[in-house]
Amino acid sequence: MDALNKWAERVYTETDFARSIATTVAGVIGLSVYLRTSDWTIAAFSSIIAFPAIRLISSGFHQKANRALQRRHAHEEFDYQFSQLSENEQKVACAFVGAGGSVMTYSQVNQMALNNSAIESLIRRELLSTSLTADDRAETFVLDSNVFDAAQRHVRSTNGKSGK
Repeated sequence: MDALNKWAERVYTETDFARSIATTVAGVIGLSVYLRTSDWTIAAFSSIIAFPAIRLISSGFHQKANRALQRRHAHEEFDYQFSQLSENEQKVACAFVGAGGSVMTYSQVNQMALNNSAIESLIRRELLSTSLTADDRAETFVLDSNVFDAAQRHVRSTNGKSGK
C-alpha cells in the first residue's frame, strides 16, 4: 500500500506537462483495453506501449504552444515599450518602416525632416545607434530591431484601421 501511495503522490505532484498528459492518456487506454478484454496483462502492456509515444507527441505540442506564448508576450512587451515612446519618437521609428528597413543613411534621415530631439532621445535610450554601411562609405542610423518590429505592427494596425 505504501508503494501505491508513493506512486499516487508522484503522479499528482508531477510538473512535467508531457508526462502528466501521457500518464492520463495511457491510463485511459489501459482502462479501455481492460473493459473490452477483461485482461489486466494486455491492458498494462497497452498502457506501457502507448506511454512513450503519447509523451513525445504531447511534449511537442506543449513546446510549440510555449514558444507561441513566449513570442506573444515578447510582442506585447515591445508594443508596450513602443507605446511609451513620445509621438515624435514613434514618428522616427515609423519613418524607418516607411523606408523599408531598420537602417537608413544620414542623408535619408535628413531628407525626411524628422524631429532632431526625437532622434537624439532614441539614441540616448539606446534604441537608435550609428554605424557604417557594409562598404564603409556612408554613415547610417540603425534602429533597434525590436522597436522596428513594434513600429511595423503599429503601422500595419494604423493602416488597417484607416482602410488603406
